[in-house]
Amino acid sequence: MKTPHHEEKEGKCSKARKPNGLILSKDANKGEEAQARVCENNLCVQYEERVRPCIDLIDSLRALGVEQDLALPAIAVIGDQSSGKSSVLEALSGVALPRGSGIVTRCPLVLKLKKLRQEEKWRGKVSYMGVEEDIPDDSKVEGAIIKAQDLITGNRLGIKDELISLEIGSPSVPDLTLIDLPGITRVPVGNQPADIGRQIKQLIMKYIEKEETINLVVVPSNVDIATTEALSMAQEVDPKGDRTIGILTKPDLVDRGTEDKVVDIVHNLVCPLKKGYMIVKCRGQKDIEERLSLAESLQQEHTFFEDHPHFRVLLEDRRATVPCLAEKLSVELITHICKSLPLLENKIKENHQKTTEELQKCGKDIPDDGNERSLFLIEKINAFNRDINAVVQGEENVGMEGTRLFASLRNKFQKWNSTIANLLKEGYDNLQNDILKFENQHRGRELPGFVNYRTFETIMKKQLQVLEEPAVELLHESTDMVRNAFTMVAEKHFSEFLHLLRTSKNKIEDIRLGQEEAAEAAIRLHFQMEQVIYCQDQAYRGTLQQTRESTAPIQARPAFSSTLSNNFSTSEILQHLIAYHQEVRRSLSRHIPLVIQYYILQMFGLQLQNTMLQLLQDKNDCSWLLKESINITKKRKSLKERLTRLGQARCQLAKFPV
Repeated sequence: MKTPHHEEKEGKCSKARKPNGLILSKDANKGEEAQARVCENNLCVQYEERVRPCIDLIDSLRALGVEQDLALPAIAVIGDQSSGKSSVLEALSGVALPRGSGIVTRCPLVLKLKKLRQEEKWRGKVSYMGVEEDIPDDSKVEGAIIKAQDLITGNRLGIKDELISLEIGSPSVPDLTLIDLPGITRVPVGNQPADIGRQIKQLIMKYIEKEETINLVVVPSNVDIATTEALSMAQEVDPKGDRTIGILTKPDLVDRGTEDKVVDIVHNLVCPLKKGYMIVKCRGQKDIEERLSLAESLQQEHTFFEDHPHFRVLLEDRRATVPCLAEKLSVELITHICKSLPLLENKIKENHQKTTEELQKCGKDIPDDGNERSLFLIEKINAFNRDINAVVQGEENVGMEGTRLFASLRNKFQKWNSTIANLLKEGYDNLQNDILKFENQHRGRELPGFVNYRTFETIMKKQLQVLEEPAVELLHESTDMVRNAFTMVAEKHFSEFLHLLRTSKNKIEDIRLGQEEAAEAAIRLHFQMEQVIYCQDQAYRGTLQQTRESTAPIQARPAFSSTLSNNFSTSEILQHLIAYHQEVRRSLSRHIPLVIQYYILQMFGLQLQNTMLQLLQDKNDCSWLLKESINITKKRKSLKERLTRLGQARCQLAKFPV
């Protein structure tokens, strides 16, 4: 039985134990909180180590201008006018952006958000057209952007594809980079250009059609999502919805009874997108007029979704509110960047190699000093002459798929050999008739069986005349081939110098005319000499003997035997003609190609090289000959800038931890 003393003592013990229990409970809570803070700090460290470097890498590549050469991973924000696009960006960035009726975003705006530590101060910077300006505080952001847009567009109501970069560092913003594009409009208002709708769509398409871009489509909750122009454009370039995110705005304006439809859209049941939908409630015009701060707006947004009977489930699913949107966008961008980096590195490497090759084709910069300029011209002409000599010698570099000039000429000469044989053979069928006709009309006192040399000579001369024009045609075709080959060498070396190229082409044409005339005269002279029927006795006897042995089967054919079997002299003349054909074929198949090679290849090339060297004698012409076209100068400058950009990009990618 407990005495009052015992009860009192027990009560005191109980009272004593109670504070101890509270202390232990508080200590446990403090331990859990400390452990939670440690975990949170570790996550922050991991986040900063992984997320920020990825975004900084892409931002630095964009700052270098690499986006001029190839697409970079990005999130592009698009929406119809008054869709709430500016409000979403305001909520994400924590600063007021230009807003109102009409076209607010007149230039693409790269919004670079950088999360700072709590102890760090807010900072901002705007960059455009080579200008960089620090923004002292967040209240000055809107004015800085309006000023930049006015300078770029000239205070006009049109749009310009000139990028404005807005960099904001703050403890309250996510690590994220977005590209804000002009709102889609259909009808021009006031002094806007008549085709303003087309201009805006073209500008938007330039960004969203790239495979490297995630398209963030902003749509009001109180409109039919299937009819919005922004989503339609996104579906046009991304029909499967692989890289499109839908953002629903203005949920407070949804008509009563249609809330479930909005929930279905966010749950990806109406117009499915692989990256899904989010829903946010941002400041409206009335909130701004009542000076509702962005922080207060975020609190009101959370309360709105938390208390809403239909939309509460979206908050629970983390598909609602601006903070959830910021988290999703950061994750999507980082995932997208990491996925794109290997391909991006390969593209930069390929572009660097391609640009280097293009720059080499443009040649070096022209020296300003007169002596150096003369040396530069000497180097150019010597390089040209070396390539011309290589073409003449059949040693030019044409790659695996090309054909050397000498190989093409050799094919022409082989066809010439076949042409001689074919033209002589064409006369065989009528040869017997010609022989009989000539014998019947012109045979004198000779008895049958005696060969009439005049008959042989006359027929042979007639057949040789048939070969003259095909030989001249071969000359013209070969000349064109050589002229074209030399012209290609000139274009290779002098394409950037209009006067030097034109001068070299004129020299090529002048020399071609002279050499072609000389070669044609030599060929026609040779055919005149061929009219003198002559052959070395020993050579002719051998050929005649071979012909007699080979023509026996021919004479047995009906076409010959019916007429020649009883006419020994006619058969004898035929054998002499065929034998002489063989000698003529050997002579012409060798001599005509020799004439062409000597005049059209060897002498043409030699005279061209000497003529080009003579250009060096007049130093006054040096500057004129080396005058570049403006396009070449601009191209070389552009290629150098691109090469610098890509080189710096390769260095940054090489240093980036994989």
